[in-house]
Amino acid sequence: MSSYLKYLITVFLIGVSSQSAGYEFLPAQGWILVKNGDIADVRAAIIDYDDLTKETVSGTFAIELHPQTDGQLAVLLPNGFPAYDLVNMTGWLSSPPDQPSVYDAETWITSPADGTKYYLEPEIENTWGDTLIGASNKGASIRVYLPETGVSEISTPLTYKNEPIIDRLQDPIKISITLDKSTNFGNQNFIINSPKDHSWSP
Repeated sequence: MSSYLKYLITVFLIGVSSQSAGYEFLPAQGWILVKNGDIADVRAAIIDYDDLTKETVSGTFAIELHPQTDGQLAVLLPNGFPAYDLVNMTGWLSSPPDQPSVYDAETWITSPADGTKYYLEPEIENTWGDTLIGASNKGASIRVYLPETGVSEISTPLTYKNEPIIDRLQDPIKISITLDKSTNFGNQNFIINSPKDHSWSP
């Protein structure tokens, strides 16, 4: 994903930076599990992601890094996170361009609009690396297109993966980043907003 997604995110955010907000912003609840990468590199990748963004309606969001005994790293978002950024950061942490040791990220996200829970992971078969696939806790299989976060239900049957029990440190590594709370782009409610089996290819 890496360089291509970096280009897409940058171009997309420049294009919407002058637009006004649409509906009321509500943060999505969720978190990211990074399967490979040490704390320093994951932290650096998150800072790099933050540097890509342009804010029209700025908001500060907290991130906590909790190392797991099996070598994985839980990225927790204690006060919620923009849905747009939660899924895009998952794609980013699956293959950040400047931290090659960081890869294989997955996320659990709850729609702030209707409370539906989703499990998402990179779509490995897509060599462009700009889609995530997964399933809801209600049985819907979906594809998410990055960076716009368009969501389409798909015919391919996928299974919702239950959240694992994770270790939570009393004193985790804490990061604070500034992101856009604008709701005029990015499917901030994280709802299915495209036809079934929709393709975003030109």
